[in-house]
Amino acid sequence: MATQNNVHVSDELLAELQAKAQAEGRTVDELAEEALRKGLEERAWQDLLAYGLQTGRDPGYTEADVPAIVKNRRRMNAAQRR
Repeated sequence: MATQNNVHVSDELLAELQAKAQAEGRTVDELAEEALRKGLEERAWQDLLAYGLQTGRDPGYTEADVPAIVKNRRRMNAAQRR
């Protein structure tokens, strides 16, 4: 079950969403939810990449340390979602 929310977007973006949704035979809500989900997934990847770059710069880490570092980051992400 979805919760109804209000999101404010520019008139131009709404018109683009409406046109795209109509062309695909979908609702604006479906298209917006998909776009938001993809955007959040992309941000999560970018956060992980930034974390990896920063962690990789810390002295003393080797390639063998990478699996444990990734596992720790995934654990941190899961804890943040709770």
